Amino acid sequence: MSLPPGFLDELRTRVSLTQVVGRKVMWDQRKSNQGKGDMWAPCPFHHEKSASFHVDDRKGFYYCFGCHAKGDALKFVQETENVGFMEAVQILAQEAGMEMPARDPKAQQKQDHRTQLAEVMEQAVRFFRLQLNTRAGEGARSYLARRGLSGPALERWEIGFAPEGWQNLWDALRGKGVPEELIMGAGLAKPSNKGGKPYDTFRNRIMFPIRDARGRAIAFGGRAMDPRDNAKYLNSPETALFDKGRSLYNHGPARTASGKSGQLLVAEGYMDVIALAEGGFDAAVAPLGTAITENQLQMLWRIADEPIIALDGDTAGLRAAMRLIDLALPLLEAGKSLRFAVMPEGKDPDDLIRSDGPEAVQAVLDQAMPMVRLLWQRETEGKVFDSPERKAALDKALREKVRLIRDPSIRRHYGEDLQDLRWQLFRGGRSRDDAAGGGLGVDLDPAPDPGFDPGPSFDAGFAPAGDPGYDTGFDAGYDVGSDSGFDPGYDRGFDPGYDKIPAGTSGTTSPSGGQGYGKIQGGYSAGKSRKSGGFRDGARMPWRGKNAPPQPLETTRNSLLAGGSDESLVRVREAVILATVITTPAVITKYEVNLERMACIGSDHAVLRDLVLRYGVDAPEQLKDEIANVAGAHALENLFALRHVAISPCLRRPGDVETASLTLAEEFAKLEASRGLDAELAEAEEDLDGLADEAVTWRLGQAAEARNKAVRSENEDRAQYDVGENGARLNRDERDAFGALLERIGYSKK
Repeated sequence: MSLPPGFLDELRTRVSLTQVVGRKVMWDQRKSNQGKGDMWAPCPFHHEKSASFHVDDRKGFYYCFGCHAKGDALKFVQETENVGFMEAVQILAQEAGMEMPARDPKAQQKQDHRTQLAEVMEQAVRFFRLQLNTRAGEGARSYLARRGLSGPALERWEIGFAPEGWQNLWDALRGKGVPEELIMGAGLAKPSNKGGKPYDTFRNRIMFPIRDARGRAIAFGGRAMDPRDNAKYLNSPETALFDKGRSLYNHGPARTASGKSGQLLVAEGYMDVIALAEGGFDAAVAPLGTAITENQLQMLWRIADEPIIALDGDTAGLRAAMRLIDLALPLLEAGKSLRFAVMPEGKDPDDLIRSDGPEAVQAVLDQAMPMVRLLWQRETEGKVFDSPERKAALDKALREKVRLIRDPSIRRHYGEDLQDLRWQLFRGGRSRDDAAGGGLGVDLDPAPDPGFDPGPSFDAGFAPAGDPGYDTGFDAGYDVGSDSGFDPGYDRGFDPGYDKIPAGTSGTTSPSGGQGYGKIQGGYSAGKSRKSGGFRDGARMPWRGKNAPPQPLETTRNSLLAGGSDESLVRVREAVILATVITTPAVITKYEVNLERMACIGSDHAVLRDLVLRYGVDAPEQLKDEIANVAGAHALENLFALRHVAISPCLRRPGDVETASLTLAEEFAKLEASRGLDAELAEAEEDLDGLADEAVTWRLGQAAEARNKAVRSENEDRAQYDVGENGARLNRDERDAFGALLERIGYSKK
């Protein structure tokens, strides 16, 4: 049915998204502002305690910052009520007091024709069911009994039989006055090439009715009783009712069952679905004789967020799964994926249930693997990677597949998982966590790494243009070693050089290879405190009395000069970045990805970053007010008062997009280069425990070179220097002076 122009706009205008969503959630009154239509609640699409689900009633859209679900009122009704688009329109139109528009005459004619075809299909269903109980259907009944189908199961699935003969169904329908064009239009008969009467499409086959989501019979699937038949399974041809690529077997009942259980199984054929449903797995569907199409995949995701593909344990089943991976990768969204359950070799779900029972199937489903694992299995199984060229070929294949993923967040996480699998393959089965612990297989630092942020700032999947070459070893186009949020497995909480050793040991090596504290010559003893006569820092006791020097101020302690550590430098750069985007929100869109993957050291910076991402693009004029409401009235004042921020160009020229862009490009480059060098140092430290070669020093040199280039202000370079053909920097003033000197030199002979 086509809707007239403006109908949906009028519907969205009349319906309040807050009221529609409010039936399913509890609003967070502290964060919500009902007067502005700005509402917050725990997300109804995934389990959480915090209120990360945002509804903007004025714009008519919702968005979850946790699972990234988004849409309007129609989308929300579709997702929560598990209905189609037109059903959602009807629900909201009824609530808004709007009448559904009348169909145009042509549309009504088409709908009447489809209704007539559906009635003919129902008559065919009754005919085939009747034939199953006749003497002609005795062989079919015996076959179905051997497959474990009882009488109630035959009734539930409306299984029938098409007897041998050319015009059995044709004659029965024509005898009831059904027009020839309707029988042909329903795909129940085919025209004769010899000029005779049309003949039945299905002959000597067990018949499975195929119904749409609304329960209408739209097609049949027939299983041949004659083993010599060319086609073991035969589906109805495509008609006005039936589109094979847009239909699923058992669609309606499975959608209802999935709404209760949250699970959806996808099997290969009719008998698999019937066996699963009879075994207690009611939410089961099957494509209709072909590989899953894009439309069918979207239908599956409308039923359940993560369908489980139940694969037959044979080569054909695995090949079908591999094809499905290539289809699904570009369509993946946050929370929408696939899992794969591989049946034992040589068995399908029907065989497994009949031989071992539903418990065996449940055990296989419990071990269903995510799609990234099956992708890895496809690219590595049966292959040997004993040379750099073969490893590079694997990297290229994985890179090409991951680039198919359109969602940047999913692409990032795929890169992270594939890199970990690659690490285990090429490092003798050790995980990167084991490598971080010196390969001992234990967590030497159970505390969480402060550099790791699993939230939106964590991005192992961003590869900036012009990668300076400081990759941690594997860059498949979606993982950069300099990523500010990426921890390549070397837990920085683990210090391999300073493990404590037993008291009384001096200058010995710790088990992890580092130098222990021991008794240091002329300095601090780990076994003594200051009260017992030892020095805290290896020098003299601190000053006391009136001659004691004044204590440093808090601002002095927090200054860059006093801090001096890499962490302090990172915090400085983060502050400059945040101040720049707050004073010039127009640049947020350009650097949004960089902001998302900026792993803030302090919680205060993390709060500011999240607020910038949340309001900076859609409502930049409200950004400072929202920061004051959430982070406090003094948050911006404290940020702008920092010395290194106060002298930055962003505060001197707020709103200057060009200056802000240059500042952000420079600061992000420095952050990435610095962390890239840290990652290379960590990997080099691991490599030095094994067989080290010149590649280690080359990688370190490249990382150091990238860091030095980034730390040196490129903006300053462009202002004061030109770069010669050999890469050397030429001071412009000196070059101009040299040019003037050459002009004064005369070359004429005297």
